[in-house]
Amino acid sequence: MMSYLKSYHYLLICSLFWLIGVRASAQEKTSILKGDLRVHDPVMIKQGDTYYIFSTGKGIPIKTSKDKITWKNSGTVFTNPLPWFKTDIPEQDGSLWAPDIHYRDGKFHLYYSVSAWMNFNSSIGYATNTTLNTDDPAYKWIDEGQVIGFKNGGKGVNVIDPNVVVEKNGKVWLLYGSYKAGLRLVELDKKTGKLKSDNPELITITPSLGEGSYIIKGPEYYYIFASRGICCKGIQSTYQVVMGRAKNIKGPYLNKQGESWLNDKYTVFLEGNYEEPGRGHNGFFTERDTTFIVYHAYTRSANGASLLNIKPVYVDADGWPAVAEIPKLFKLDDQKNMQVVGSK
Repeated sequence: MMSYLKSYHYLLICSLFWLIGVRASAQEKTSILKGDLRVHDPVMIKQGDTYYIFSTGKGIPIKTSKDKITWKNSGTVFTNPLPWFKTDIPEQDGSLWAPDIHYRDGKFHLYYSVSAWMNFNSSIGYATNTTLNTDDPAYKWIDEGQVIGFKNGGKGVNVIDPNVVVEKNGKVWLLYGSYKAGLRLVELDKKTGKLKSDNPELITITPSLGEGSYIIKGPEYYYIFASRGICCKGIQSTYQVVMGRAKNIKGPYLNKQGESWLNDKYTVFLEGNYEEPGRGHNGFFTERDTTFIVYHAYTRSANGASLLNIKPVYVDADGWPAVAEIPKLFKLDDQKNMQVVGSK
């Protein structure tokens, strides 16, 4: 169910809180987050009073926080490489990429990429757990194996970077892919968490671009986000997030000019600045009436390291998401009709 902030004053306070720490001139704004912030490809979820970040790394690293501001490293999902990883990529060393997590039907469902640098024999795996609390006796990750791979994930598609979308009608979709031949969408079986059909329909979302893609549902549109540009090059990175929207989850997704993602036409949602030259590979997290973008940023003040960042997301009067910048906070005519994207 979609929900929105009803008070503009609350919106303003929320924005100010998340954009504290502004630096003037060329350095622009900085993050207020602190603690163990080194991260790549983060996604966030909450259980009880604890926030969890899952990200790329050996065994899928986990970070935790009680306030979304101070973060600490809290172990990994897996402690040893799983045997099935070696089937397609013998050099796989247990470093898993770009996880995505959601909760439904009494379980946490974690999807992740099995790949290796410049090896496109990639797969998407799947694991479940009934709790994220390591102190709970029931805590145990069960690996469910491969969901889809390069052999059945589309000709030329690099089958990585999963994002699972659960619709109100109960349908479950998997969005995946990366640059090499673009993004694909496929339906999953709600009970098994795997492909609904042995011969699935692969829906083309883009023919080329796409990394770290993510879909969220608004009251009128499905919004899609993906990263483009150069990653992993420190302050030389040019990573940025682009967006589109569609009336149907299958697309076609269009930019602000009405041009299609199928024709490689996109609208920039989040680009780099002086302090964070490269920003990308986002997840989204909703709590009460506010949705946040969760991403990594190659950060100048950290010698180009990839650090965690979290910011609130708004929808403008034309129905397009935006991340509020400090100057806009003082232009009430621009802000008074803005709504916060939210889903429950």
